[in-house]
Amino acid sequence: MERIVILEVGTAYTRGMVIQPNERGSYEILSIHEERSSGIKKSEIVNLQNASVGIRKVIDDLSYDSNTDIHSINLIYSGGDPQTEIISGMQPINSRNMLIEQQSIDSACRNAKAKELPENRILIEDVLLDYILDDSRKVDNPIGMSAKSISVNFMRLHSDKNRLETITNMLTDNSLEYEKIYNAGLCSALGATTPQQREDGVLVINFGGGCTNWTAYVRKVPRCIGGIPIGGDNLTYDILHATKTNNETAEKIKKQAGSATLITEKQKLQFQNNFSDQTILLNDLSRVTNARMDETIRIIHEHVVNSGCINELSAGVVICGGGAALKNITTLVSKIFQLPCTIANPPLSYPKVKPNHSTTAYAALLGAAQCCTREAIAYEASRKRKGFFSSLFSK
Repeated sequence: MERIVILEVGTAYTRGMVIQPNERGSYEILSIHEERSSGIKKSEIVNLQNASVGIRKVIDDLSYDSNTDIHSINLIYSGGDPQTEIISGMQPINSRNMLIEQQSIDSACRNAKAKELPENRILIEDVLLDYILDDSRKVDNPIGMSAKSISVNFMRLHSDKNRLETITNMLTDNSLEYEKIYNAGLCSALGATTPQQREDGVLVINFGGGCTNWTAYVRKVPRCIGGIPIGGDNLTYDILHATKTNNETAEKIKKQAGSATLITEKQKLQFQNNFSDQTILLNDLSRVTNARMDETIRIIHEHVVNSGCINELSAGVVICGGGAALKNITTLVSKIFQLPCTIANPPLSYPKVKPNHSTTAYAALLGAAQCCTREAIAYEASRKRKGFFSSLFSK
């Protein structure tokens, strides 16, 4: 199987990975590289030239490190105002014995996917949710069952066409094609959790620099997917205005002393501002950071509640991304959701990543690697079947 290149273009960092999938369903990581992003805000490009330089640097480093000629990539995207809708398709079963075969399922799927996208939107993925027999019975696998009709439900995930095409056009300008676009929230959920957690029910929140994405899995199926253009940059901006300092200093203050929860102690934090020493009380700083994080998490909570799956998250909440490093973030998430919350640290086997190094920022890349590997195996199997039948008929 061919090597696969995955690129995540984020507000804070642009990260890339080259993997070599194998027929056993796993993959080997050949290279990982990251660069601070430039010309990108809210995961949207605001300066083509600056963004292009950063992306080109990651691609060149990946190519050199893995000895791979890179001409196409798989893109992880977190911006573009991601939205979801439920689409359904039905197919009557016309066979004499009313037994459901793959052909009927495929017809129901085509009928569902025939629904047109809203104007100026681009399809990211149609996620299979349910098989329903006779408009009443949900089943996991309808093959061989008897029914008068089969319906298929999908969660359709789509993004703003113009914003996404800005990125894809920039890739084209850099002699790169994209094979597939993956949603950052879906990828993070796969990379940050185990199959058992997704079976039990788990919510994964990826706190990025410009956007926050989330996916709730119940019985191995994503039931709630969303994203908002609020992230760590908003927190830095709030601190900047509260302390009347610059962006670089505000970012340092956030990492050093920012807290997702309120702090009662009046300990002082000293920092440099315009070559002079200044101080801020930690409890005053926590009012700023808590207000932003509380608002963000409550927005997510409302979406999950409205999806109807809040009471099915037995495995709790898992958080990842750069924002997972904020002090007391798990405490605030647990308080609002009334669920246990942990920080993801997915296994990452690569020599240049130290064993004790946090891997939470790589969750989306690792999830996309799983998706790409699965699709590569399916493609390879299909190619071999076609080759077999072609040789058979030629004889």
